[in-house]
Amino acid sequence: MAWTRIINPDEAARLLPAWFAGRMIGLRGTFGLLLASGDVLRITSIAAVHQSPEGHLLLDVLLDHAGVPEGVDLAWQSKHYLGAPVPAATLATVNLSYVMTFVEFVAAEIVEPPGDATALAVDEMEPETAEETAAEVVTRAAE
Repeated sequence: MAWTRIINPDEAARLLPAWFAGRMIGLRGTFGLLLASGDVLRITSIAAVHQSPEGHLLLDVLLDHAGVPEGVDLAWQSKHYLGAPVPAATLATVNLSYVMTFVEFVAAEIVEPPGDATALAVDEMEPETAEETAAEVVTRAAE
């Protein structure tokens, strides 16, 4: 089965619900994916979308650190927050069919790209310029 990898934010946005596609693809923020299990997967960005010939979607994501986000509403505090399993393991692929809800924990205007090693897989994962998108960083690191 041949999957199509999509890193162009505009092209990927056509496949995903509108509100989060523009915020999460190629930009950095503080987001959560509420999974069918009830857990929340903390991510900072969607780097790519993979589409199967049958229309199934997988998301390449950059993982955030685990734990309850600062200032989260009381109703969300009891959730189990998953993140990078170890400091350098920040890349994951998620099956979109297991994602029930997308949540933004911090307004994008006040989020700064992470600068510590725990938020990045390897040194090459640091953006070389302020304009470089997360998808471009992942693609460059993979080369």
